[in-house]
Formats: sequence, C-alpha cells, structure tokens
Amino acid sequence: MYRFLGGEIMHWQTKEERLALLEKLVAIPSISRTKEEKEVTGFLYKECMKLEYFQKHPDFLKSRHFEDNSSYFSALSKRTGQKKTVILISHFDVVGVDDFGSQQDIAFNISKMTEFYRNNRKLLSSHAQKEIQDGDWAFGRGTMDMKAGLVVEMGLLEKATLGEWDGNILLITVSDEEVGSKGMLHAVEEIKQLKETHDLEYVLCLNTESSFKENPYDQNKYLYTGTIGKLMPSFYFRGKETHVGEPFSGLNSTFMCSILTNELELSADFQEEVEGEKTPVLTNLMMRDLKQHYNVQTPVSSVSLFNLLYMEESLAVITNKLLTKTNNIAEQIMTLYKQRADKVGVQTIPFKVQVFTWEELYKKVAHKIGIDKANSLINQIIEEQAERDEREVSLHIVHTLSDVIDSESPMIILYFSPPFYPAVSSRKNQLVKDLSMSVKTYAKENHQITLKSRCFFQGLSDLSYVSLSDDKMEPLTNNMPLFGKGYDIPFETIKTFDFPVMNIGGYGCDPHQKTERLELDFSFQILPELIEELLKELFE
Repeated sequence: MYRFLGGEIMHWQTKEERLALLEKLVAIPSISRTKEEKEVTGFLYKECMKLEYFQKHPDFLKSRHFEDNSSYFSALSKRTGQKKTVILISHFDVVGVDDFGSQQDIAFNISKMTEFYRNNRKLLSSHAQKEIQDGDWAFGRGTMDMKAGLVVEMGLLEKATLGEWDGNILLITVSDEEVGSKGMLHAVEEIKQLKETHDLEYVLCLNTESSFKENPYDQNKYLYTGTIGKLMPSFYFRGKETHVGEPFSGLNSTFMCSILTNELELSADFQEEVEGEKTPVLTNLMMRDLKQHYNVQTPVSSVSLFNLLYMEESLAVITNKLLTKTNNIAEQIMTLYKQRADKVGVQTIPFKVQVFTWEELYKKVAHKIGIDKANSLINQIIEEQAERDEREVSLHIVHTLSDVIDSESPMIILYFSPPFYPAVSSRKNQLVKDLSMSVKTYAKENHQITLKSRCFFQGLSDLSYVSLSDDKMEPLTNNMPLFGKGYDIPFETIKTFDFPVMNIGGYGCDPHQKTERLELDFSFQILPELIEELLKELFE
C-alpha cells in the first residue's frame, strides 16, 4: 500500500497491489453458471467496504442475485453536484478448465500456474517462450479474460472515491458473459434506475476486455470503438421417411441438412467489411439428426445451427439474405435429388421443399389451432424443457409446431436461437474520435506504444447491451421462438440510452486455453495510466 494526498491508504494502485487483487479474484473458480460464480459479488462488496467512501455510503454498493442464477455487482462513486458519469463494465465469470488436464487443480492459482510454465517452457510455442522470457506474465484461468480488466476498474473506482476526477464513476461487473450475458441483461435495468435516482448523465461506457490478437504473433495493443454482433441462424429440416432399402421413396433430412451446411460453412456470402475490418465467415456450431435411437428408417428431421457475426448490416437485410439463400438451397436439394435418381434409373416421388421462417410457421399453426392453443403448446414445451439448453428448447418448439401443420411436403424452417448480441459502433461519434486520438497520442509520447484503433471488438462483449445501432429488432424477435418466453433482451430500456462506447484493456494471450496468460507491465502499469488520462480529458 502507499498513501494518497491527505493520508488516505490506497489498495489497488501499484502493479503489485493489482496483481495481489487479481490473485484473489482468480482464486475464486467462477466458472459460468456455477455456485462459485455467485461468490464474486460478495468478495467485491467486502473489498469496496475497505474504502472510506463506501463506509460512509454503503448504499452506493449493490450485489444482486437472480432466480436464473445470474448476478451483478455495482459501485457508484458520486461527486456532489456532478452529473457526468462514466460507466465501467466487466465480467467476472470464466470458462471451464477441463482443457487443463493434470493442471486442473492449479488452474485458479496464479503463482503455481506461472511457476509451472516457467519450469516447463517446452510446453509452449517458441514464440510464447520468447514472450514470457522478455516480459512479466501471470498464468491462470481468468487472468486475461477478464479479471484483469475488473482489477483495473477497481483501481479507477478507488481513485474516483478520493476526488481524482470532477465526475462520477459507475462500476458494473456481471456474471454469465461467457454463456448468455444474463448478468448484463439484468444490469441494464440497474443502469437505468441509477440514472433516474441520482440524476446521472452517462457520457461514456468503457469496457476493459483485453486486446485480442489478430494473429498468433500479434503484439499490438488495441483500442476499440464498438463491438461485433452475433446471430445464430438455425435451420430445421423436415424430410420424408422411408426404409433404407428404398431411399428414393422418401427424402432424408440429413441429405437436406448436408447440402445447406456445405453451402453455408465458411461461406463469404455473409462476410461484412467496415474500414478494412472483416467479420469472420459463417461457421457451423451444431449439425445432427433428431433420431432418438437406431433403426432402418431414414432420419425424418435434422437441425443445423450457425454462428453469424455482423457489424453494420441491418437485421432486415441479414434475414432476407438468409431466406433467399435458403430458398436457393431448397432448389438445389430438389435438383440434386432428381439427378441422383436419374443416374441410377429410379423414378422419384414428386415433391417440393417448402421454406418458412419461424414467423410464418407460427402463423400457420395459429391459423389452424388458434393463437391461444399455439401459445399454450409453446409454453408447455418451455415448462417441460426448463432444465434444457436454450438452443435445445428452441429446436423442440420448432420441431413440435412443424408437426401441427401436418404437411406432407418436406420443409426447411429458418429461425434464430439464443443468444443474440447486437452490434454496436461509436466509430463516427466525435467524442470517441477525440478521446481515441488523445489516448493514442499519450501512449506514443509517454510510453512509445502505438495503440491501434479498431471499429469492432471481435471477441463479443457486454457492450452489446448498452446501445443499439439498429433499432429495428423485429426481423430477429419475430423469428426467435424463445424471445419473450424465457429469453429476453430489454430493448426498450436500451433504446433510452444515448451514450457512446469504447473498449481498451490489457494485453494477454490464449483466452479460453490452458495457456491463458496476462502481461503485467502493460496491463497493470501502463493501461491504468491511459484510462486515467482518458477520464481526465472527459471530465475536464
């Protein structure tokens, strides 16, 4: 510890103090959706209560837990008479440690994990060996992603409580970011409520996710002015069953599924480019048939789920492109089916592959059995499948309702599965442009570091839920079976927010890998200084 002006004891201002706090945080094995994840908010509350400011204002600390097992912690440092407020966001959950193998028992112990890799450098790539030789590194699950960012924010909060800046700091740290961002989705309401209660004027939301390498040898540090969006386009296939001895008497759903997956996997058709930055191409996350056990009947139904990342295209445009592509693929299925039948001299059954969106399927079911019965059927499925994964529940809803329309024609249903991360961009915001330039200049002049600007953080982040670049959500919400029925995003609340976003974080390597690590000199010495400079300019 060292002493601040006026004799106040400081806790998280030096590299060593920040590392000590990081070690305590990492030691909590807060894997997403485990009971240990809930322990972090209590730990943070106790840490903040060490500060004299919160001893006087304990009501400015809040630890919330919810029935869906998510949680968040908030801490407000409020200057009397000041409205300007910067929101600092982070997450405290981490991914699992099954990949650590025999080192699972030390995965959350920074000193032991760091010692292990220093003694076993040959387990690292040659490039990684050189990096840890030249720098000061800390290994362990959660070091880079992203408890280091939370540590830096705690130090900023501490300085704010002592009047370092003529403005307010609101720290929000959440659970479940690695799975479904339920913590942040709850925290959105807290952000709104605090604004109204304390008459706050939010001027910026800053995330401290560590920079993501753009290639294995990338040592650049990045400043991001937005975050990429994520959709999960999902395709349900209903074929026509037949005995394996008469394959052309039916239509195998896996045949349909494989053609679509082959067309979409690694396809650049949905790749987007903004200022030279490109989204990763489409890739499949799940593909399977829905047979429950082995028999000699061809699979009647199958499913294929994709990861689609986007930046500035509207949801309407993306959905229309997906629908057009699906209709084209339906034609390909019929053409290829006939070609293969002709090749072996078999007469085929006449059929047409129909294509529906979830919205269209729902309307057909509601027309047939009535809206009340349709909704009752969906709610019954949700209740019965309460313990299952959201993607599985969505699939079960589509599967069940496709039976209701009792169509003899094969079909493909396009729908969206959770989660959804809206793309957010502040690249055209003048304040963000000015702050970015100032921080980059400061880093160059004072530390000889060239910070590189990027429009979109490509690792997904909770910044998605503090702003909306596209306010027309119906193409998504109307085609997501679970939306409003267990999976919710408070769009109306988010629409009331009118502040830009940025992300600047530490430097590390290998997030979600057993070699996850954080470089301490930049992350715990230079980065805090850069953010302090940003806040100084913002609050002037």
